[in-house]
Amino acid sequence: MEPGMEAMEDDICILKHETAYGGAGESPVSVCAGDESVASHFALVTAYEDIKKRLRDTERENTLLRKRVKQLEDKLFRPEAPSPEGPQYVNKAFSAYRGIYIQKEDLQLELHKLKREKSESERRLNEQLQAKEMELLQLKTEMETSQVMKSLTSTQDDWQVDRVNSELKIHTLQEELERMTREKNRLQEHCGDSSGTDCDQNDMESNPRYVLHLPRLVLQV
Repeated sequence: MEPGMEAMEDDICILKHETAYGGAGESPVSVCAGDESVASHFALVTAYEDIKKRLRDTERENTLLRKRVKQLEDKLFRPEAPSPEGPQYVNKAFSAYRGIYIQKEDLQLELHKLKREKSESERRLNEQLQAKEMELLQLKTEMETSQVMKSLTSTQDDWQVDRVNSELKIHTLQEELERMTREKNRLQEHCGDSSGTDCDQNDMESNPRYVLHLPRLVLQV
């Protein structure tokens, strides 16, 4: 048997003897043991209280560990139910993104359509301008030729009448040509504002399609 256990049994035996002979006078064991018995008894009580305290601390720690293990088991084998707001939030975000994507596609289609319409309008306007320029040049040439011919055969009054009529025709064509030029400039300005392109006068003059010749007829009497 270990020495510690033997000392503990001796202390217990001493306590029993003190209890048995407590009413009949002094105990023979206590007389023999003296101060050593009192010290042993105090050490035994102190050790006992220390063991009780350590046991309570161990039980408290064991309880906390069991609670922690229970929480971990619940978390492992019983996962939390998904929040009802999670799928709903994802659906809302997806719907918003889909709406923005569709709106973007619609705007791009509309922009491409406007660009095609703008290009087609410019093409038709340039064709009309070129046709009017050719008509004006042709009329000027015919008028000059007619003036030369009539100056040889017609009187001064007839020549003046033809001159006035020709000038009226040229003036009408010039006004129509200027109106179409203003319309073209307005269309180009609108194009520049909407698409961010720079349709300045230098680019127009460098492109032969946009060169406008406005002939002015100068007649000498």
